[in-house]
Amino acid sequence: MFTLAIQQLLTKKLRSALTVLGFGVCVNLYIVVTTVMRFITEDLDLQVQRFTGVLFVQSRGLTGLSGIEWPPISSTISMAEANDVISRPAVDQERSTKVSFAALAPPPYPTAPPEALLVGIEPGKEDVFLNGADAIAGRCRFPSQNGTGPAPPAILGVLAARHFARAATATTEVPTPVGPLALAALGSRIVVRGTEFEVQGIIEPETNQLLRSAVLVPLEDAQCVLQSPDSVTALLVSPKRASDIAPLQEVIESEHEELMVISDRQLAENARKLLDRVNQLFDVVRWTSVSVAALLIAIVMFVSVLERTRELGTLRAIGAPRRALLSLILSESAGFAVAGSMVGVPMSRVVISKALGPDAAGLRSREIEWGAAGILSLCSMVAALMPAWRAVQVDPIIALRYE
Repeated sequence: MFTLAIQQLLTKKLRSALTVLGFGVCVNLYIVVTTVMRFITEDLDLQVQRFTGVLFVQSRGLTGLSGIEWPPISSTISMAEANDVISRPAVDQERSTKVSFAALAPPPYPTAPPEALLVGIEPGKEDVFLNGADAIAGRCRFPSQNGTGPAPPAILGVLAARHFARAATATTEVPTPVGPLALAALGSRIVVRGTEFEVQGIIEPETNQLLRSAVLVPLEDAQCVLQSPDSVTALLVSPKRASDIAPLQEVIESEHEELMVISDRQLAENARKLLDRVNQLFDVVRWTSVSVAALLIAIVMFVSVLERTRELGTLRAIGAPRRALLSLILSESAGFAVAGSMVGVPMSRVVISKALGPDAAGLRSREIEWGAAGILSLCSMVAALMPAWRAVQVDPIIALRYE
């Protein structure tokens, strides 16, 4: 019966090709959405882990359905308030810093930070933000003097380096799983809102989306670019002891009513809240693809059974058992599912590489690919049971008169 099923699929070439393509698109959609969901979840977890034990201080703002703003680009804190908070006895001065954030490019996808994010930070305290991240070129520390010329230094994440490569005075290519990637070269000059900076280092890309997007510059230069010499957007505050976190948070918020203090635990809760909203949308897309695949197989098999009523009746008349006809229809459905999966899986790899670029490195998961093919194939086989059941109910006498 399996051979007969293959022959039937080859007979209706155009219909079979379109069905396989449609099923493949559904498999592709399921894999892409699931992969992106996993990427976003893991990346937000990595961002939160980078700031374990650190308090974020920012101005109070509106809290929407997706939680607090992250990173706090629209926050504003006066230098007087910032100095007052940083100078408290419970604060570790060496591990705390004032920060200025600004978006230099739109985010590449929802929940992501801007593709290029200006991060102004106090010289000597780069590691408060980077938390041990290494450089693939140059160094992740500002020089004691501003480079070799009048341009202040900048340390770029790989996405920011790619963003500025088009206008940089020199570029370099680095190999990635999706092909060579052009980056602003070490020692080249880039222009940020009219101010020229010299690239001093490129941050290791295997970190998180926040660091990959960072354009790290000295705080005073960032304030000059943003024309806000008397304010910053946030504070990264490290308490001297873990037991000081809750008391310090309470004291800052009580004495500065216009400020809010966010612990790493609250940051994790905010990330989960944001992910819940995104996952709801992605789940709708995923299960819509499953439903479409199942409906596609059901319709095609119904039409096939109707067209072959006489053939099925003949098989019954010559003694073919019902289970053989059931096996025939289910074998055809399985053929569509297998062929569609063989189309959908490679298609998803191309789509993921094109959509996420260098971020696609390491995202391919055989577990997700096999899971997608299995779930859609199983649902399609279940959907094929109804036309298969209709096929085994064919009366041989009536079927032989069917035109």
